Amino acid sequence: MSLQIICIGWSHKNAPIQFRDKAALAQDEILSFYADVSSQDTIEELAVISTCNRTEFYAFAGGGASVLQWIESFYRDSGSHDLDLKEVEPYTLAGSQAIEQLCRVSAGMDSMMLGENQILSQVKTAHEQLLLSGVKSPVLHQLFRDAVSCGKEIRTATHLCKGAVSISFAAVELAKRVYSNFIRQKILVVGAGESAELTIKHFKDCGAIHFMVANRSQQNGKKLADKYQASYHSLEEIPQLLKEADIIIAATHSKEYLLNLNEVHISMDARNHKNMLMIDISTPRNIDPEIHNIQEVFLFDIDHLEDVIAENLEKRKQELSSAKEIVQKHTLKFMGWLKSLQVKPTISLLNQYYEKIRNEEIERYRHKITSSEMETLSQLSKGLVRKLLHYPINHLKDLADGQELDPQTIDTIWRLYRLEEMNANQDERDVG
Repeated sequence: MSLQIICIGWSHKNAPIQFRDKAALAQDEILSFYADVSSQDTIEELAVISTCNRTEFYAFAGGGASVLQWIESFYRDSGSHDLDLKEVEPYTLAGSQAIEQLCRVSAGMDSMMLGENQILSQVKTAHEQLLLSGVKSPVLHQLFRDAVSCGKEIRTATHLCKGAVSISFAAVELAKRVYSNFIRQKILVVGAGESAELTIKHFKDCGAIHFMVANRSQQNGKKLADKYQASYHSLEEIPQLLKEADIIIAATHSKEYLLNLNEVHISMDARNHKNMLMIDISTPRNIDPEIHNIQEVFLFDIDHLEDVIAENLEKRKQELSSAKEIVQKHTLKFMGWLKSLQVKPTISLLNQYYEKIRNEEIERYRHKITSSEMETLSQLSKGLVRKLLHYPINHLKDLADGQELDPQTIDTIWRLYRLEEMNANQDERDVG
């Protein structure tokens, strides 16, 4: 049976979020999965990637049907997943397509947001989980190493992952156009939701250290402030905070302006008309658009940010052809490595097969000829075996080196020479 890399999965491309939520596996479940699958005869190796947008299973096995059957039984027997896998047909990829898939995932090419960076660390985490399981998986270990290497190369050799492609990230990118760095700037974030937190995180990643959080709910606002070593304030304190804030980010769902023209005018006098940057990522807007008429204030809203995002996404799409070439290079490299693994035992067993026949035939003449004649016959038979095997062995090596070796070729050789029996006998001798 020829073994190959197989990928079976569900992602944002083929499954709704409700299904993906149910399919997601926690770390302890993945480790349990590895422990169970190690007892399967039809699956040599298996690894799992489970994120908010995808759950993918990578296997080194004879066929996708047996892998999918095992996955279905695991979910069915787990008892903690109210999930019918027949609701959504998984995508099943095999061979080079499965290898390419993991490389594309690592590079952010298959992400909901093209070129996003978080997925690379998630692939690394999946590889670490496989290592923690203690299950021997040499082929998948190499596959994940190569995929991570591919993801890193694409991030350094192309601009696929460069530029803001989220509202929060775009806000920070716009801020860079006003300030060369954020070490001294005081940043006021109005709101405590997901967008507010992501904005703080992106600013922090760019070196910002001074944060103030203003929010209607003290519980949520203080929780976010504590997480990022910021000070918490009520919305009523905003007029006073404007006197010291250099950058203001509004990120709430309030239906009214939380920052008005008069308050900003007053703050400008108090701060000696020092420049101020305001970015409104709220829907509807929370900053009075008339504020942009104040000379010292730079005011941007979602429309400005979406222009930045559209521009960056277009630039990322232009990098896809270069990224695909890198994926192809890493795929071919891994396929060559995998095929070399298949060729080595085949060559070894072919040598054993011919040597077995040679010894059996020579033994028939041991008591019929002299020792000298026996030595001559032995040398003659060895030479014949070398010549008989010279072309097929070199041809196999050349096919593997040239990326042209089809798994079916290996399978045919094993069937023709019954190498499975030879291999089984070798295993018995090794055990004995």
